[in-house]
Amino acid sequence: MRPRWGNRLGLLLVGLALVAGGFGLLAAARGRPGAALIDRSVADASVVGGKPWALPLLAGAAMVLALVATRWLFMALGWGRVGSRTGAGIAMLGVALKGIDGIGHISVRLVRDGRLRVSVSLRRSADLRQVIRRLDESAISRVRRAVGRDDALAVVRLHVRRR
Repeated sequence: MRPRWGNRLGLLLVGLALVAGGFGLLAAARGRPGAALIDRSVADASVVGGKPWALPLLAGAAMVLALVATRWLFMALGWGRVGSRTGAGIAMLGVALKGIDGIGHISVRLVRDGRLRVSVSLRRSADLRQVIRRLDESAISRVRRAVGRDDALAVVRLHVRRR
């Protein structure tokens, strides 16, 4: 699944959970005639069915959902990523892999300690041997020169898509 679809699906699920929770609270408040929408007795354990452990369990589940959703949104914004993208490195990698069919997405990141993270996404039809040979022979050394780090260690991640 592509990241943008995963983010959209995640937003949809979190939104549906919040809407369902809001409708549940409104239904609980309207279930009693003469009750206001916001009433302290809504938080009473008798509303949940007379089980005193149910309300803390629901509150804990809502807190976990909120924390997971917040972390996920921060990761979607890119705050958890390490390093910075290098346009020159991406361009040089594109030139080095030119002519190979099946190349999808390429990315080059320069990490804080001077290492390079190279990511290449391939379609199923790509010739994996040719990609590895080209990366090993010339592409990585060209990328190192383009970013100005001739002695940098490089981590190459190849991802072959199913479709």
